[in-house]
Amino acid sequence: MVGPLPAKGPVQSSVAEDFERRAWKMKQKLMSNDGEPKNPARESWMTELPPELTNFGLGPRTFKRRTNERSGDRSDWTDTPADKERKAREKREGKASSKKGDEIPQVSERDKRLSEQVSMYNDSKRSQSLIDLHRKKLKRKADEDKDKPKERRAFDREQDLQVNRFDDAQKKALLRKSKELNTKFSHGNSSMFL
Repeated sequence: MVGPLPAKGPVQSSVAEDFERRAWKMKQKLMSNDGEPKNPARESWMTELPPELTNFGLGPRTFKRRTNERSGDRSDWTDTPADKERKAREKREGKASSKKGDEIPQVSERDKRLSEQVSMYNDSKRSQSLIDLHRKKLKRKADEDKDKPKERRAFDREQDLQVNRFDDAQKKALLRKSKELNTKFSHGNSSMFL
C-alpha cells in the first residue's frame, strides 16, 4: 500500500474550529499571569530617528554649497502628543526651545576688519565690473530716449545694419578688459574669506 489510508469514520476537523483555537492561544499568550493584558512596547529603533548620515562615500566629491536647514531639530518626526503639548507650553512661557541651531554665529572682529579693508581696496583700485558698466549705459540711454518724442522712421541701411559691428576702438577696449580675466582663481567681489 502506498499513500495515506482513507478515514474510518466521520472527519471532525473544521476551519472555524481551527481559527477559534488559534485565537484562544494568541489571547492566552498576550495575557500575563495576573490576568491583565500585556502592553507590547516598541523597540527604540522603531520610535527614534536614526543618526543623520552625512558622509558615506556615495555623494559627489564637492564642498557643501549651502547649509542644510533640516539639520537642526528633527524631533518633530517622533514627538508624541504629550511632547508637542509640552513644547507648545514652553514656547508660550517664553522658555528657550531645545533646538541646537538657534544661536546666530558671530562674525569675529578680524573678519570684519579684513572685509572692510578688502572692500576699500576694491573700491579704490579695481575698475567697475562689466555688468555694472552695461547697466549704467542702458540706464543713461533709457533716460535719453525718454525725453525724445516717439516717431516712426524709414528703414536706413547704414543705421539699421550697424547693430553687431565693432569698430577698432571697441575691439581694443574689449581685448583690454578680457586680459583682466586671466586666471580662474582671481578674486571676485562676491566671495568672502574661507
